[in-house]
Amino acid sequence: MKAAIISTLRHNVGDDFVREGIVGLLQETLARERPGSALELDVIHKHSPVTTVYGLERIRSLRLSRLIEPVARALRLPDRIGRADLLVQSGAPIYWCHENGSRCERNEWFDPLVRGRFLSDRRGRRFFNLAGGSCQRYHSDASEMGQFPDTLAYMAEFFDACDLTTLRDVHAQRMLKAAGRDAEVLPCTSIYARDQLRIEPETGDYIVLNFMENGGHFTFGQTIDKERWRDNFRRIHALTSRMGRVVAACHSPAERDLVREVVPDIEAFIVPDDHVEFMRFYAHARFGIVNRVHAGFMLASFGKPVAVIGTDTRALMIANLGLPSYFVEDVTDAEAIVEQTAAREAGYREEIEHIRTLTRARYIELLAEAL
Repeated sequence: MKAAIISTLRHNVGDDFVREGIVGLLQETLARERPGSALELDVIHKHSPVTTVYGLERIRSLRLSRLIEPVARALRLPDRIGRADLLVQSGAPIYWCHENGSRCERNEWFDPLVRGRFLSDRRGRRFFNLAGGSCQRYHSDASEMGQFPDTLAYMAEFFDACDLTTLRDVHAQRMLKAAGRDAEVLPCTSIYARDQLRIEPETGDYIVLNFMENGGHFTFGQTIDKERWRDNFRRIHALTSRMGRVVAACHSPAERDLVREVVPDIEAFIVPDDHVEFMRFYAHARFGIVNRVHAGFMLASFGKPVAVIGTDTRALMIANLGLPSYFVEDVTDAEAIVEQTAAREAGYREEIEHIRTLTRARYIELLAEAL
């Protein structure tokens, strides 16, 4: 079976974690349902949709992609979607709408890749939307959805185009229900990336912290005191340093430079765009307190308890692993967060293995039914 996966490449290790998990689940499902059937993979970098065309993989500019992709489509140049038996949207925020004009129906990939290439030439082929999530203000209750009819129409169209949709946070489900549709919420597939790459949990050597300005990628107009979060992070660092070695996980050089503005002497781990090395790093952790939600998911997948402190509803997905999230402005007791996370160090591995076992069975059941 040939599968084309809409994801990112050399862009965000979190996307790599999610995709590795999906590939592993698909392979396991095929092995059970279609013995002898191999999975052939092609990855499309969604931020440059022209990468679906063979020979144009190196074009990373969205501006160039928007110029070249329609021409390539009109010329019917061989492409990954055209040759695929299965199209997969690999877990990411898929539902969002904000007053600043940022809305999911305006994304760069759905129209050229799904409408333009897949739905116009479906041929009975399958389309899976796996581990989709939301990206709203942290305390959103989804009541704002009524203000965005175009967003709701797009969400319904996207859902109706798919043979299987799974979601990774309850807020995404609330948003989808506002569009008159519903899908099951399951833990993000990133918890299976370590199985796909055969990386095992190791004895904990250090505590992992992760720092982002304001606590996340976006503020979405929420009142967030940057200096207050910096002070809280310094407090978290001081508290965890009393417990042992502390290392900051930095997904980019800019993130490393930023955390060292806040805590100049902090040890940092950085291997940009190498998700395998990041996974090996997380495998050796004790526990973590992080802003990046997929740093949290990878830690948890190895049985390392974590608290996620964030700014938007992506952080809520950690609840599916029995772990807490906090809105950055709601953090008033850093000591309690540290102590409660550390207290689960000895027992969390058993908890996550139970979750992983049940969730794996459900994913495989759904995939088998939809293939």
